[in-house]
Amino acid sequence: MNQRSLCLRTLRLRASLVVGMALTVLSLNACSKSRLPEPPNILLITVDTLRADHLSSYGYPRATSPVIDALAAEGVRFENASVQWPKTGPSFASIFTATYPKDNGVVRRVGIPMPQGFRMLAEELQSLGYETHAVVSNGAVGSEFGFGQGFETYLESWKSPPPTPNADTTAAATVNALANDIIEGLDGEKPYFLWVHYVDPHAPYTPPGEWSDRFQGDPWYAPEPRIEINHDRPQMQMTGIGSARVLDDRDELGFYIARYDAEISYADHHIGLLLETLDAKGLLDNTLTAFTSDHGESLGEHHYYFDHGRFGFQTCVRVPFIVHLPGTIPPGVDSEPVELIHLTPTLLEAAGANLDDGVWMQGRSLAPRLWHVAPESPESEPPSYAFTEAGYGENRHWLKIVRDQRFKLTNAKVPSDQRWIGGAGVPWILYDLDNDPGELENVVKQFPREFHRLRRQLRDWWDAPAFEVEIDEDEGFEPREMDEKTREQLKALGYLQ
Repeated sequence: MNQRSLCLRTLRLRASLVVGMALTVLSLNACSKSRLPEPPNILLITVDTLRADHLSSYGYPRATSPVIDALAAEGVRFENASVQWPKTGPSFASIFTATYPKDNGVVRRVGIPMPQGFRMLAEELQSLGYETHAVVSNGAVGSEFGFGQGFETYLESWKSPPPTPNADTTAAATVNALANDIIEGLDGEKPYFLWVHYVDPHAPYTPPGEWSDRFQGDPWYAPEPRIEINHDRPQMQMTGIGSARVLDDRDELGFYIARYDAEISYADHHIGLLLETLDAKGLLDNTLTAFTSDHGESLGEHHYYFDHGRFGFQTCVRVPFIVHLPGTIPPGVDSEPVELIHLTPTLLEAAGANLDDGVWMQGRSLAPRLWHVAPESPESEPPSYAFTEAGYGENRHWLKIVRDQRFKLTNAKVPSDQRWIGGAGVPWILYDLDNDPGELENVVKQFPREFHRLRRQLRDWWDAPAFEVEIDEDEGFEPREMDEKTREQLKALGYLQ
């Protein structure tokens, strides 16, 4: 395949207005008169647990991602994309409804059902004449939790027989086998929306076969530091790892990072095969491909090993985000902060939806940024902000985070969170991402003006007006009963004990 063919919830809920966004209002429908003569096919590729900074196109020295890099080279690569919650269920709930977790209620734990009163991306695309299909490989987005809304086909790899005996039913090869069955049924009479979600490189990092040792001992492999292993707490993730999380009796951090990178490479390879299959059937023509992840992964930073969701550090919040439509969307790099809640309205406008000022729910179409449309008065534009929630705090006392181009402010109300972030009794932590990308130093005292500005933005976002969403009275935000295969798969991924 040539490089060009690689070319993209009665209950009142508190709901934020879109705050402080540096986007010029522009309807993609207006753009479509000259650029999108017909609704494009939409291919959404997502890779679970994928840090942006472990992709070659985002500056990583290892060659982990040639296929993804090709998409990035021909599309718009968002350099500073933030998820709205670094956990699979809450993140995808936010993406597909274009609402913040604090407002849609899908927070903290696996198994929280998606409120049916919320319209989701696939439902909206169906109403626009699209056929809608999905293959997913993480039980956190299982159909029993409502994520299949609007999909004609919703295939869950862990509930399907493996393509070969003893194969991992969640691995990328199984995902592709299922996706190929869907692709065979696409006839081109209607535009399609296809969502393919790969679980690799989610822990445990066990890439198959030849992929396993791909980066072991290469020039970027570091045998030090070593990881403390705790045999009394098998699932430990802080300051070291529990015995149940040990692979091959190894304690070198570099070993686990190389395994994580190998899983990225394995997924990247199969993304290439997926694109080849679509191309061979002529189904990549006029196809907008969007690529992103639900969250990243902490690989020992801040004493947090091989997990995500507990904190809001960049390792788990910053993800790759690429939008690709060759010949239509000019390639480029967008370095301003961006939130993934803007993905769905962007795709809806591309599909021909008539959105008021490009806004759908709490998201806003990224069309102006995709077409590099400059504001009439750039100097009068406020900075872009991105909001994220994270952690395990209850009663809405979880972590609240806002960032702009340079600074990032975290509000930690719970002492158990403060301990690991700014220290006991420190509820506000400000990081200078330009000079401290590892988020190691609290600079609240050094930058009081920036601290108070970001604190106001965070307050305005959290306290914004509410809107009503109709919910079945029997529906709640408690974990839902799940299929036994889903339970088994979520145990294997470490979500359940």
